[in-house]
Amino acid sequence: MNICKAFEMKDRSERYNHLSGLIKLEEFGDYFNGHYLHTWDDGHRYLCKCPECNALILVQFSEFHAYDDAYYKDYFAVGSREEAIALNEKYDGWQIEKEYTGERIFKTF
Repeated sequence: MNICKAFEMKDRSERYNHLSGLIKLEEFGDYFNGHYLHTWDDGHRYLCKCPECNALILVQFSEFHAYDDAYYKDYFAVGSREEAIALNEKYDGWQIEKEYTGERIFKTF
């Protein structure tokens, strides 16, 4: 599997800057296979490609509605579209954050 170089970067700002250039390939929505594809109140998942290294990344966006809304993004390295779909089938938003053991980057903003 080709893993995006962002997963190897130590500097957070460099890593997040690199991830900001991802190209969205497919939107998976917020609900799949009987469970939500996000944590908290709102969100969705989508498949992206890094324009620099062509690696695939499954992104989970979540929003917590409160006085000051909080936003979260999880980036999961995947080897194929089929692997991304398999993760959608297997894990809801909370499970993928707690149980997934592959390469992952977490960002709050």
